[in-house]
Amino acid sequence: MITQNEQVIKKKLSFITLVATIGGLCFGYDTGVISGALIFMTTDLGLSPIAEGFVTSSLLFGAAFGAVSGGMLSDKYGRRKTMLFVAFIFIFGALATSLSWNFTSMVISRFVLGVAVGCASVIVPVYIAEIAPIGRRERLVTVNELMIVTGQFLAYSVNAGIVNFAPELNHNWRIMLAIPAAPGALLWLGMLFLPESPRFLIKMGFIDTARKVLKTVRTDNIEKEILDVKTLSTQNHKINIFEELNKKWVIKLIFIGLAIVLATRVTGVNTIMYYSPTVLKSTGLGDAAAVTGAVANGLISILATILGIILIGKHSRRKMFFTGQVGVLTSLVFIGLTFKFCFHIELIDGNETVVGNFTGASYLVLFLMLVFLTFMQGWIAPVFWLMLSEIFPLHLRGLGMGIAVFGLFIFDFMIQSIFPWLLSSYGGGATFGIFAVANIIMLLVLLKYLPETRNLTLEEIETKFRK
Repeated sequence: MITQNEQVIKKKLSFITLVATIGGLCFGYDTGVISGALIFMTTDLGLSPIAEGFVTSSLLFGAAFGAVSGGMLSDKYGRRKTMLFVAFIFIFGALATSLSWNFTSMVISRFVLGVAVGCASVIVPVYIAEIAPIGRRERLVTVNELMIVTGQFLAYSVNAGIVNFAPELNHNWRIMLAIPAAPGALLWLGMLFLPESPRFLIKMGFIDTARKVLKTVRTDNIEKEILDVKTLSTQNHKINIFEELNKKWVIKLIFIGLAIVLATRVTGVNTIMYYSPTVLKSTGLGDAAAVTGAVANGLISILATILGIILIGKHSRRKMFFTGQVGVLTSLVFIGLTFKFCFHIELIDGNETVVGNFTGASYLVLFLMLVFLTFMQGWIAPVFWLMLSEIFPLHLRGLGMGIAVFGLFIFDFMIQSIFPWLLSSYGGGATFGIFAVANIIMLLVLLKYLPETRNLTLEEIETKFRK
């Protein structure tokens, strides 16, 4: 039977998670909104296919910078203080992109917004992992992924609503890009009421303050947890980053983190999330139908992530990750084959146009995208963010995850920059075939190196890797 104190603690943890993961909501909206806005922005700003790629990926380049700097700032000043600063950047970046007047100003504004996205992607899962008890860490950290895909779904829905209900609205993309300033403000306000991470407080020597925080989110073993964290913190009181990066076990962790990241990026997931209207339009759908079709991607992502939250508490990290990788690989192969055998090129009004070989061919591509996202968001994504928040040691957790997420956004930057060119030059068959081959290679790498961290405290995970 749950005691009254346990109920209070459960509500406290839920509130902390809800507020902190507004950062994930901002992350999701800001990365997803470009998919619909890009179709209309291209005309207003006169963007070429290459310029489209840079407008989309400039956010990712900023996020790469934000991931490392955010991780270092959170290690120095704390998770909570850094998130307050990040919330302000979310507000400023959203308004700046909505007011951009040409290609250059848009790229700069998207870069600034990307800094906030990168910081949030590192700090939010680390903050939740450090404050959550071991029995709830999996599901609470995974809520951040749920908020990311919810943000993307909201972006797709807003885009579709504007396109369908106000089709004659001039510069409609500016409204799409301005909206995320609101959740940014909500994040800033909410973080004022949240405590600092107890593990960060212990590391900095504020034991009594950490004890007070832990008493609001724990029912037992508080002193043991303080002792475990304090012991590891004392061992690494004076940190020289260059000396740490010369340690084999630290380098191995960074390699594992980057391998996990690369395995999720070469699936091409964000080409589907960011460019789904562009891909669907290339199959013959109109603007409104392509933007509306992307809403299905967002909805499936939410439902799959909820499934992932249920599964992750019952199955090993490795089992879930590899199940997702096999499902994603199969989906990519079928998407590539569909483009190859279900479409052909016709010369219409002097332009080469992709035409389906039968009625509904475009919707077959959409269906396969949804299958892809089910495996990606239901099996891979929850494990991905959770393991990144777990594997790095306390004294380097922000920096370590920052390096891994830096790799994430750099990989995304490269892939998103060339995707429009690949799609227009080689077609969907070859493009998604490349992703499938890359996915096979990374699957083989992770079969050897992916660790298992289930049912271990963060301190036990650190001790395990040290040995």
